[in-house]
Amino acid sequence: MLSMVISAWRGHEIEPGYPILHGAAALLGSALVIVSALDGDTRLYVNIGMAVVIILLGVAMGVFAKKGKKAPKGILFAHVGLAVACYGLLGFFTFNHGVALL
Repeated sequence: MLSMVISAWRGHEIEPGYPILHGAAALLGSALVIVSALDGDTRLYVNIGMAVVIILLGVAMGVFAKKGKKAPKGILFAHVGLAVACYGLLGFFTFNHGVALL
């Protein structure tokens, strides 16, 4: 996935299989988080909210790509930055079972 980020940042074309694999992995991960949240872990609601924004930014980048344009770097930066924060928070919750944000 890092090669996707580097290619997108440089404005290079991304191989067609990468976005599909990336989207499928993201949807699977999101589904697992939703299942855990529905099972009672309300701490994950913030991850679900972040995932919605991350997905919308990814779709926006895809729309730019379909039009043959380069996505603005701000959208790419927000997508990657939020994804890193989301995974970091998910890791924090994974290894700190009884801890909440507030």
